[in-house]
Amino acid sequence: MFLDWSRLNGLKQGDEEEDRLWLEDMIRSLRKNMNIRLENIKSFAAQRKSEELRAELHQTKGVAANFGLASLQGIVTEAEAKLKQGDLTACLTLCEDLPDIWEKTKNELKTKFPE
Repeated sequence: MFLDWSRLNGLKQGDEEEDRLWLEDMIRSLRKNMNIRLENIKSFAAQRKSEELRAELHQTKGVAANFGLASLQGIVTEAEAKLKQGDLTACLTLCEDLPDIWEKTKNELKTKFPE
């Protein structure tokens, strides 16, 4: 499972139609935002810009945690930790897995939030 559905469903305030529409809008924004974040990570990794990469990983970790993107959060957390430890190579290896994990996460999101 790539998503923590209880975390994601916990973002809604209630079961009203307005709450459902709000969450759908948030998921659309998440998809767009995460695509941009992963492109930034890819670019910073390719350029070996450690500080920029660390900042983007940290931001991505927070977004993933807020939305219950469990698998993505786990890899990003590990990549950030490796970078903080000075192991850029291990960080870059983990970053290579992010697009695949994001695709699988988006597919799981589609079950309740079609694009």
